[in-house]
Amino acid sequence: MHRFLHQIQRATVSSWEAVAGLVYPEVCVFCTSDLCQATARSPGVRLCRDCEAKFADEGAAVCFACGAAVGPNLPAQSECLECRTRDFRFQQVIRLGLYEDELRTAVIRGKSPGALPLSAALGELLYGMQAERLRDANVDLVTFVPQHWGKRLVQHHHQAETVAEILAKRLRLPLARWLLVKKRHTRDQSDLPRSERLKNLTAAFGVRRWPRVRGRNVLLVDDILTTGSTANECTKALRAAGAKAVAVAVIARVP
Repeated sequence: MHRFLHQIQRATVSSWEAVAGLVYPEVCVFCTSDLCQATARSPGVRLCRDCEAKFADEGAAVCFACGAAVGPNLPAQSECLECRTRDFRFQQVIRLGLYEDELRTAVIRGKSPGALPLSAALGELLYGMQAERLRDANVDLVTFVPQHWGKRLVQHHHQAETVAEILAKRLRLPLARWLLVKKRHTRDQSDLPRSERLKNLTAAFGVRRWPRVRGRNVLLVDDILTTGSTANECTKALRAAGAKAVAVAVIARVP
């Protein structure tokens, strides 16, 4: 039932966007500036140049393994000092920017009702900025961190799923929409200290369709990566089901 309601919801949103595009001028989905005057990077990215620059820390030194900001002298495809102490099962984190300032506001707003266009624009920008790394990850399919079915029923859209749809489309890969399942309700990770986050998520995720993932490289998508606990637990489930390797893509990495 929740799948059917979700499909109706997304179809309604898409129809409204098509009508609105004919009636109203194209504007940045974050700051509402006129895109005719502040041209976006591409037609798929409904963000003005100013917002693009604020969201993406282009050229910043980033840890290949966990996506954290690092000093400029860390070798490519190396782990930073912090993630060397963590037992991450995923191979790398590909992200747009840091979870602060305007990008933090955009990610939070992207979870709200009617914000699907903003989430989609952030997904398009992530691809536009990180297309090379996403292709080099050599993944076979795309999936996303799932919500518990109870939350799915009441939430207007799932931002991680929207971003995953964009990346799958741009990479021309299948989107495994129902591959992962959240088996039990958990407390919000943002409310917990790091020491409690792993316990909160232990055995919370499972894989529904084992044959589809066995022997394949998977791109796991979420909107935010904080300590990496959620992505790590999803990766454990995917690897237990036979996934060869998992790369993680997120809009924002918490500093």
